[in-house]
Amino acid sequence: MVERTESKEFSEFEGTVEQVEEVDSKLKDNSKQYKLSLKTQISSTGYMYEWINIPETAKGDSVPEGSNLDKYLIEVEMLHSEVKEISTVTDALKFLVGKTYLFKKKKLGKSYKGQEAKEFWVPVKEIQ
Repeated sequence: MVERTESKEFSEFEGTVEQVEEVDSKLKDNSKQYKLSLKTQISSTGYMYEWINIPETAKGDSVPEGSNLDKYLIEVEMLHSEVKEISTVTDALKFLVGKTYLFKKKKLGKSYKGQEAKEFWVPVKEIQ
């Protein structure tokens, strides 16, 4: 008989941002996402990943106000005010690379037509 193990649920973890890259979305044709690779001890693979969709109307130096990407950037700016001075979205997210944070799940969007808002792993505190 196959042994069943209970899944571990957690609401926060410590992780180091190892990489931020813009990749093609597997959900929609001709769309992109940011993929954040987070090195952590809580995953059996040693990594967690966060995928943030890039709205079609976003450009390298601007994002639509109220989008999940915009709200994620606001969370990053609350931790590091100097990110506000960075001119591109990619560079703003890459500012996190090499740093260790406490990540928590947060709903950044709104529920719509019965579909729950997606939760994202958001850095809430830098760990020295």
